[in-house]
Amino acid sequence: MTDITGDTRNTMRQLAGMCRILMLSCLVLCGTAYAGDAEQRPVPIFDAHIHYSADVWEALPPARALQLLTEASIIRALVSATPAEGAERLYRLDPERVIPFLRPYAGRSSRYTWFRDESVPAYVRKHLARIPYRGIGEFHVFGDDAGTAVVGEVIGLAREHRLALHAHTNQAGMQVILEQAPDIPVIWAHAGFNVPVVLLNELLEKHPQLYLELSFREGITREGQLTPEWEALFVAHPRRCLVGMDTYTPGRWAELTNLAASARRWLRQLPPDIADGIAHGNAERLFPAPARGE
Repeated sequence: MTDITGDTRNTMRQLAGMCRILMLSCLVLCGTAYAGDAEQRPVPIFDAHIHYSADVWEALPPARALQLLTEASIIRALVSATPAEGAERLYRLDPERVIPFLRPYAGRSSRYTWFRDESVPAYVRKHLARIPYRGIGEFHVFGDDAGTAVVGEVIGLAREHRLALHAHTNQAGMQVILEQAPDIPVIWAHAGFNVPVVLLNELLEKHPQLYLELSFREGITREGQLTPEWEALFVAHPRRCLVGMDTYTPGRWAELTNLAASARRWLRQLPPDIADGIAHGNAERLFPAPARGE
């Protein structure tokens, strides 16, 4: 097998990035080809995991990003960005639809180091004054790193400002976060990816403020059908799960309508009241729309 050099890898990554940008540019110019849902009126989705980061700003202006949400029948969304200005741009354009979340770091290079950066709490305080943020995250932290003093200060700010947390973490990291934040809504990004469902059930029973966000979660379906263990979890905890598309790359924005349609296919296999809760009702209870004039 021929070895691939570092320069070749970088070139391949650049080409992949250019392809994604071109795909998004086509969406901007031509509109999205709706992949089609079996229903004429798709179940509305409150998306718990949207990113609007700098890598899409040029190809996907704020108005077009919001249009893509509309085309996917995403009625509201938790939006975070790297840097934070992306979420702020969408919020200012549509404050009723966009629920802004603040990532505690300004760039991707800080994703796995922010929890030791003593300047982070000041950064968070500064940005919380800019718009009415509703949460902190999605942030990445794992294992014992979730117990650093910086993370503790950020959780303290969330408590002070009555904000939710959106954590991308493993089982050990989530345990540490839940111990520090028993009184704050904690959304577990990707429902821990591959954490055993039996453990998720135990954590949901023990921690009433824990919510599972389901983007990229393994095992929900098998050959298009809900697996019995996940169907049982949804029935046992119908108010504790949220759907998300996770537009962490330009390509995910280009696929947004298809991603939403895919989520609706397995949601339709649940009783309507449970499906509606996961699709939008649970998030609406967590993040009610502000009253007119607020």
